[in-house]
Amino acid sequence: MIKEHYDAVRALLPEGMQVYVGNVEGELLPDGKRAPIKYPYVCLWGDLGDESSGGPDGESLGDVPAVLSLRPRATYAGLTFDSVLIVARNVRATLSRKTPAVTGWRTNPLRQSTLMDVQVDRDVTIPGSGAHPLFAVDEFALVSHKL
Repeated sequence: MIKEHYDAVRALLPEGMQVYVGNVEGELLPDGKRAPIKYPYVCLWGDLGDESSGGPDGESLGDVPAVLSLRPRATYAGLTFDSVLIVARNVRATLSRKTPAVTGWRTNPLRQSTLMDVQVDRDVTIPGSGAHPLFAVDEFALVSHKL
């Protein structure tokens, strides 16, 4: 059920946007090497969620999981401050307050919050340039109820 929820969030992102899910890796080439990372991009990732059988008032008597709370996250990365802002704007426009469709579940609208401001990623160096990309992170809280 977790994967289906992440797939539904991913499906909301527009075609043509460079999207990675879970990990940022270049395309696997025929020679076994990886293609360079394409900037700017968004990487969708997050927690495994919390399952419960009740709402905020506690567990149900049957204790059958019926509520899933997830925290999908989006890492935006670019070579310039502006490119990170543009990717963030585009992703927020397609995810914030939107409702992912998951068969057998009633999902609440995604709620955006900022986790990390735009900053330089000194752990990554762009090959051939010595430059460092910039990144920022948002979280999109999602609560889903089994039908």
